[in-house]
Amino acid sequence: MSDGEKNNSGELTSFLHLTGWRPLVLALIAGLAGAYGLFTALSEPAQFQARYVINVNRVAEDGLLPQELDIFAREIAQTARFPQIESEVEAQTGLVNEEDYDITVNQSGASANFIDVNVVSGDPVEAEEVAVETGIATLDFTLRQIVEGQESARDRIQEEVDELDAEVAQLTGEAGGISPGVAYQSAVQDLLAARNDPTNAVAPLSVLERRVSDLEPLDRRFRQIQLDLDALNAQLASRSSSVRDASSALALIELERENPLIITRVVTEETSRIAGLLTGLLLFAIPAAVLTILAFFIFDLLRPKPEVQDVQAQPFDAAGELTLGDQKALPEAKTTLTVVEEGDEYQNFDEYDDYDDPDYAEDVLATETDDVPEAMEVESEELNTSEHSDDDPDGDKKSKDKDGRWGRNAGSKAG
Repeated sequence: MSDGEKNNSGELTSFLHLTGWRPLVLALIAGLAGAYGLFTALSEPAQFQARYVINVNRVAEDGLLPQELDIFAREIAQTARFPQIESEVEAQTGLVNEEDYDITVNQSGASANFIDVNVVSGDPVEAEEVAVETGIATLDFTLRQIVEGQESARDRIQEEVDELDAEVAQLTGEAGGISPGVAYQSAVQDLLAARNDPTNAVAPLSVLERRVSDLEPLDRRFRQIQLDLDALNAQLASRSSSVRDASSALALIELERENPLIITRVVTEETSRIAGLLTGLLLFAIPAAVLTILAFFIFDLLRPKPEVQDVQAQPFDAAGELTLGDQKALPEAKTTLTVVEEGDEYQNFDEYDDYDDPDYAEDVLATETDDVPEAMEVESEELNTSEHSDDDPDGDKKSKDKDGRWGRNAGSKAG
């Protein structure tokens, strides 16, 4: 663990008031609460799931397109959630939804022609009974709605057909008791014959022309009515076929309990307890941990704070010993140790205008170091000798070079 992680961990534990022995207490309380939750979940009775499938193809109309069949299956799945279905199932089984069982009805993801019915209950027999009764009630309700809708549409179409038939009868009376189309064609033939041979005309030419003019709008209206009647009769036949198919499906549903053909059982098995165990564990452990942390926080908040006393800092001697190290301050710098006897005046090179002259600087250094004790001179010589050993062939050259990389050699004085 890095220093940053340690610091963050310390800040978190301090923020949660989990210092010292408190994490152990928190772990103990949360563990006991989680164990109680697991024990509670294990003591719950077993649950069973009954899975059924409704085959929509067996109750759908003949000749439906795939899109229409998908809409029909979706309508059945939505109908299963109606309150009327729950009331019917309760009347048949005596079981109440969300109290005695839980149910989900959805369109199957594998095929749009199937509907999945899943029922969870404490008794496997009750789960199967609820699934079957739900499927029967849903199909019965849906098909009866379809029958009612188709019959209503069929009746409306029949009324329109009857109105057109009445109008045809009226046009027939106006045409002389025969079909307006036949009357109009006969009048046209008589008019053409009279124009070709006026001596053999059945009536005067003006009378024939007036009769043709009177029959022409009747014939035109009669033809339009015939087209409308053909379309309405086709719709009427389709509605009648839908009513017939839905009625046949209703007859099959009534026999579904004794002879299941539409609702098929997939499996009935005991549900997994993993989800329940995790729920029981978290349901007790997390609140216990939160309450424990809250108790620590309240305890620290109410506990009296100790008085803080100022501590007088102890004086210390900042003076130290300056020793000469082996590492040079600069790559080409040399250290010169100068000892100034008491009473001598300190020489400051900055007071000289010609201190950039190497020869002049050497004269000044030589003058100031005349009174250096022999021991110090010997040590200086040893230092110079170690700096310019035989192993460094360039040592003499560097020692003689007064104008180095830095313009002049670095010097330091100490007293």
